[in-house]
Amino acid sequence: MRNLLARRALPAASVAALTILVTPGCSSSEAAAPIEVSGSSTVAPITEAIARDGRFDVEVTAEGTTDGFDRFCSGETPINNASEAIPGPGQRTDYVAMCAENGVEYIELPIGLDALSLVRNEANDFADDLTMDELKRIWSPDSEITSWRDIRPDWPAQPISLYGRPDGSGTFDYFTHFAVGEAGSIRSDYRATDDMTELARWIAEDENSLGFMGAGNYLAADEEYRDRIANVAVDGVSPSRTNAQDGTYQPLTRPLFIYVSAAAFEDAAVTEFVDHYLRTVRGMLPRVFFYALPTDAYPLVQQRFEDRITGTMFGGDPFAERPILQALQGS
Repeated sequence: MRNLLARRALPAASVAALTILVTPGCSSSEAAAPIEVSGSSTVAPITEAIARDGRFDVEVTAEGTTDGFDRFCSGETPINNASEAIPGPGQRTDYVAMCAENGVEYIELPIGLDALSLVRNEANDFADDLTMDELKRIWSPDSEITSWRDIRPDWPAQPISLYGRPDGSGTFDYFTHFAVGEAGSIRSDYRATDDMTELARWIAEDENSLGFMGAGNYLAADEEYRDRIANVAVDGVSPSRTNAQDGTYQPLTRPLFIYVSAAAFEDAAVTEFVDHYLRTVRGMLPRVFFYALPTDAYPLVQQRFEDRITGTMFGGDPFAERPILQALQGS
């Protein structure tokens, strides 16, 4: 019998794992092992919400997309949450090759959209818009920016405090690729975490803060922190649902995925969970503050799952600016 809550195993530096609640009437000896899901901290709230909705016993470890792929491509986990397409040839780690070397075939399933967001403390009433060039100047490894005035001369000479996601996170890779120009390239004097509550708290408690995270994570922040942080537009465009879905908020809009090991479908519980996931995710996304794919994409994703089509649609390039519908249609 399934547990009532999806369980999250967080990194050691983060808060303790959520308490496990077991369906009344089930003893621990009767319960099967939970379905393990590794990977993205961004996607974790979606997977957890769907597990709760379907009353599946799922343990989610929110360690970051690429750290999750380390485990997934080694055959340790049946499902990996991912905030970017699986990296392949030419990327910092070729996970396409790692999966192949370890005999891990996988099904790539796009499930939603996220707009990677710049977030400031609400007390900051001047930095409500930044350009991509300014982002590069702020975050590059050789950046000389230490105060807001270093960005624009009419801004105050207050020190700027930077926060974000660490290496091992798909958000980190995506942000550094597009904002700095090279995945993994970033200044060293910023504070990073995979714990979304911690990241929101840091920004909420520091009036000179600027950070990066997924829009869904920003919107879902605890109310005590959410009321004290605000988005920053990029080149005059906000990371809204409309701007993400119509392609206006580029290049910082990205698809979100789950990757499922083909071998895992030998477990009926995994098959049932993934089927429930795909049938309910479009309706679940607004409830957890993420954005839906184009409506026509979901039947194609469902068909990809039913036909057990393995491999990636993006050629191992997690930064390919290829529309999801084109990728699903093979055009």
